[in-house]
Amino acid sequence: MDTINIRLDAFEGPLDLLYHLIEKNEIDIYDIPIASLTEQYLAYLDAAEDRDMDGMSEFLLMAATLLEIKSKMLLPAPKNEEEEGPDPREELVQRLLEYKKIKDVTDTFKEREEEAALVFYKEADASVAKLKEKPPQELEDLLQGITMDDLYQAFQQVMARKETKTDKVRSSFRSVPKDLFTVGEKMEYIRDLLILRPYGKTAFHTIFRENAGKMEKVVTFLALLELIKQKEVQISQEKNFGEILISRYSEGGAE
Repeated sequence: MDTINIRLDAFEGPLDLLYHLIEKNEIDIYDIPIASLTEQYLAYLDAAEDRDMDGMSEFLLMAATLLEIKSKMLLPAPKNEEEEGPDPREELVQRLLEYKKIKDVTDTFKEREEEAALVFYKEADASVAKLKEKPPQELEDLLQGITMDDLYQAFQQVMARKETKTDKVRSSFRSVPKDLFTVGEKMEYIRDLLILRPYGKTAFHTIFRENAGKMEKVVTFLALLELIKQKEVQISQEKNFGEILISRYSEGGAE
């Protein structure tokens, strides 16, 4: 049999290699045949050309994790347990699902970038050139006395809220979630939200949907930062430690 040479630097990390094997073998990500997957993973490492420790360390750590899961699944279940114990694969499945979400979003961004590279723009007219001559406004003016640390702390509070637990690995062995959101879509969502709100103003926490997952919250926060950067919105705080407010940008201050 011919030897297949593998370069590990072709993969972004051990999860990328695992996901490649899962897609290649059309494996159900919720019901991974861990013994077979471990054998294939180790075979890839054995055939790797680049065996320096810096490049191999993360891959070897994942190999140890796979072998540990495999050994746990081979152990007989205790007879005195009435209920089935946790699936040893659960944590790995969750990590792969999170990786898939990020990979799908990244692929979408790459497609948008390739499409944008094919677009040609005409020269800006005189009115646009005149606007460019105006001195750039400082970020502090848009933040209305609020520091980026204040904004990040508010976002951390949103992320800490308890999420709904309807997507348990062991309770929904169906298809991979397709909750894909782009920064552009969330920017449009925030614009529409400000149009509908009285005085074009809304509280910081209201831009995050009630049942939003972590990925959606992160994309929404990035969309807000982009709107601030583009001077479409500004943030303010009516009193110390009060609610952070988001409003449409106006040169004279919050609308």
